[in-house]
Amino acid sequence: LEGRYRVGHIVGVGGTGVVFAATRLRDGHEVVLKVLRPHFAYNPDLVRRIRREAEVSRAVAHPGIVPVLDEGTLPDGSPYIVMERIRGEALHQILRRVGTLGVAETLTIARRVCDILHRAHALGYVHRDVKPEHIILAPHRSPSGAEGLRVWLLDFGVCAADTAPLEERERERGRVFGTPRYCSPEQASGDPDVDARADVFGLGIVVFECLTGRMPFRGTNVTSLLRKIIREDAPRVGLLSARVDPALDHVVGRMLSRRRDERIATARGV
Repeated sequence: LEGRYRVGHIVGVGGTGVVFAATRLRDGHEVVLKVLRPHFAYNPDLVRRIRREAEVSRAVAHPGIVPVLDEGTLPDGSPYIVMERIRGEALHQILRRVGTLGVAETLTIARRVCDILHRAHALGYVHRDVKPEHIILAPHRSPSGAEGLRVWLLDFGVCAADTAPLEERERERGRVFGTPRYCSPEQASGDPDVDARADVFGLGIVVFECLTGRMPFRGTNVTSLLRKIIREDAPRVGLLSARVDPALDHVVGRMLSRRRDERIATARGV
């Protein structure tokens, strides 16, 4: 690519994009290259979104957000971004392997994700797709030798942004952004005017899943699932897991409140 990157194998395929492993030729540094799938390469909203992912990386500059190192245009005119390649395991793979996590592990992950979200929210970005597939974990040893955990939150490709033009928001009205199983009621209703509380709800579902091994909302199809999220209260996590004490049950319950004004308002509040 442009004589600067050697493009390797596909490492991931999403709804609208493809991610390739790549090598930066000038120094052999391993990176990943994200492009739009050919069918979407000339969709102006999706082009704007892949550019916005680079914008978020630069603006938020949090260690839990993967740095975008470069961006450009492919020979066919569609955009690409180059990101740091990270090594870790997605939370959904861990849950698939072990079923549930302990309370302490779950809260460590949730706190780290909250820190990332708080910084993004403060700068006008709402992720809108917080889910285990987008949470990457890796063991980490500090300079002092203490063992810890690194946490990244991936894919701001469907984020809501204060910088988005008004016409883009109007085109979003009535459309569901994010993964249905992790949508907030306002996202499920097709409301583009979401705030930090949408991500609080999504993270609440992740915490619920980590602690119980099940989802709070289920449906026979996407429509019935979204209808349940809009109309029904989530079950109490404390009734499904004996490890959850009343204080944690209360916090998760408030994260999953259908009514925005009753939900914990900020990631820092969580």
